[in-house]
Amino acid sequence: MQLTSRTLTAARAPAPDLARGLMLLFIALAHSYLLLYAVEDVRAPGFGDRVTVFLEGLVVNHRARPMFILLFGYGLAQLALRRRGRGDSWSAVRSLVRRRGLWLLLLGLLHVALLFYDVLTMYGIASLVLAGTLTWSDARLWQALRIALLGVALAFAVYGTLSATEGFSLVIGQDSPIFTPWDRIVEWLRMAVFMTWQVVPGVVLGIWAARRRILEEPHRHQTLLARTAVVGLGSSLLGGIPFALMNAGFWPGPTPFAAGSAAVLHGITGYAGGVGAAALVGLIALRLPVPAHPVAVAVQALGQRSLTFYLFQSVAFVTLMAPFALGLGGELRYVGAAGIAAGTWMVSVAGAYWLHRAGHRGPAEVLLRRLSRS
Repeated sequence: MQLTSRTLTAARAPAPDLARGLMLLFIALAHSYLLLYAVEDVRAPGFGDRVTVFLEGLVVNHRARPMFILLFGYGLAQLALRRRGRGDSWSAVRSLVRRRGLWLLLLGLLHVALLFYDVLTMYGIASLVLAGTLTWSDARLWQALRIALLGVALAFAVYGTLSATEGFSLVIGQDSPIFTPWDRIVEWLRMAVFMTWQVVPGVVLGIWAARRRILEEPHRHQTLLARTAVVGLGSSLLGGIPFALMNAGFWPGPTPFAAGSAAVLHGITGYAGGVGAAALVGLIALRLPVPAHPVAVAVQALGQRSLTFYLFQSVAFVTLMAPFALGLGGELRYVGAAGIAAGTWMVSVAGAYWLHRAGHRGPAEVLLRRLSRS
């Protein structure tokens, strides 16, 4: 099956794709640490590793994913509105969204079994369960958002308490969920329970924002975007400090109550940070020259092909770091893993730009379209 096709779409608003492209860097940083392991003796982190993990906890951990989830909901609503504009019924739109969700779920399960820790399955579940929200009123969406955020807070409280009970540690050991497919699936199931609630608030907020074309027409929403960026990013940075200090080992021995409270603050303000980051990208898009700088075009091209290069990142990490491949994960610490993540992202940007210049969509995007008949 030929998985690429010429890109014949009309010009797209830059902000959503810029945001997706930038967020792939943060997703890469978060995932690269999962492939660190010790060949023989355990390896203690250095000061630079602790600083790296602290910064990751402050600006990446539980901050990048909410923004990606919001953009996923935004994209669902964009798809629905395009289909409605072509004359499709809401029933047909919901069926399409659920077909895409089913294939995302299956691709995600294959991904975690063959390669790596996965979030595609969460998006698949969200598409299957939340397709009906595309027709909800704004009031109902906001009610769902409030309820879901309570669920997120509860999940983070449990997560933080368990983390304190188990003990925060950056010591790199020999156990790793990447060694066998079964271990990866068990780890995914454990995280799925925690992550499922995180998907709902971002999806419903993304649907609401897409209805108003906030990222597609940022010139009409500058005041809202500016306030959201300042409040969201500011609260995210402040709210992320306690848990980031614990996670990096700068706050040793927190009580379960302190850790649970810090995790709740970290998770909820992380959602604020994800929304604030999306707003900031919307403001940046307003300042882009026409034609845009090649770097901006390349990052936007990456965002248009985010599924393809999300999967590429996993292939690259496993190839470079897994013990059954080049094995760098057994030699590096957190600083080195962050360097590999940044390098992989830059290669992704270059690859996406090449596909853009050649006029090709991402292979994974084309495959998903064909499988879901969209």
